[in-house]
Amino acid sequence: MRQLVPSFRPFCAPGAAAILAAILILGGCDPSVSVLNPSDQYRFSLFGTLNVAADTQVIRVDPLGDTSRVGSQKALAATVRLENVETGTQVTLADSFETIGEGSARFHNLKTTHPIRPDTRYRVSVRVEGTPVTTATTTTPARPPTLRHEPTSTDDKPFLLPCLTRDRELVESANTFTLRASAVESLAAVQVLYPIEGAFSLVDHYNDAEYRKTDDLYRISVYYGADIRVGTPGGDRCTFRSQFVRPHARVAVTAGGPDWPDWRGVSLNDIARPDTFTNVEGGHGFVGGVYSDTIQIPIRQRE
Repeated sequence: MRQLVPSFRPFCAPGAAAILAAILILGGCDPSVSVLNPSDQYRFSLFGTLNVAADTQVIRVDPLGDTSRVGSQKALAATVRLENVETGTQVTLADSFETIGEGSARFHNLKTTHPIRPDTRYRVSVRVEGTPVTTATTTTPARPPTLRHEPTSTDDKPFLLPCLTRDRELVESANTFTLRASAVESLAAVQVLYPIEGAFSLVDHYNDAEYRKTDDLYRISVYYGADIRVGTPGGDRCTFRSQFVRPHARVAVTAGGPDWPDWRGVSLNDIARPDTFTNVEGGHGFVGGVYSDTIQIPIRQRE
């Protein structure tokens, strides 16, 4: 999954969670998906994360209404609050009616700059006429992931340019860098930013992390050759080092809290069901606590 971004945010949405979000948007088009139909028990869908490392928290809130409609009506007719369950502190989130991606459908993104604390239980509640009708409760991780990239002293593979090709094709094993992430109870996201002039490229690598039980860490292998591939009449090559505005790639790894679901190996059919991983009462969706950190992977000259 690739997108062009003007700046790098440590965490937007996890790979599998982003799939779920899209399905929640589009799944409402199918009237046969009765679990999406509104009722007295199911009033709103909630989707988002509470990231300890982020300056702004964003929760998407959609009324469960007309299943033939993609997007939300402009009027939300509800207020959304974020509560620290342990202290009782509450803040009201600001509604922002926005377009997601390149589509024309608009949705309610509720935002707050209220700081999120580690190892803390939070509740998001949607209130109609002052009464909570839909809620989601989650706990944030106690600490961020510990990230290491040490190719000179470990078996970590460096980020080497120019890329190596054979028979005009990129060699995956020679154009892959690796890093390690420890202190991760659940892996929520892996994203790599390549600061290329005129086209900052942000690539999802969630599925490229392998858990090593003996070391209690994730080894993340990033095939950067595919990420920055340039096709030419003479064969494939990579973006030149001179086109990088900074001499490194930047990797963001996001840890999920104790209630973060295990997306790995789950079929798309199961992910498509909004009740598969939901922690929302009185509605559908998922709101999870996360904690992200970033590491720079320096570009090295290939000998």
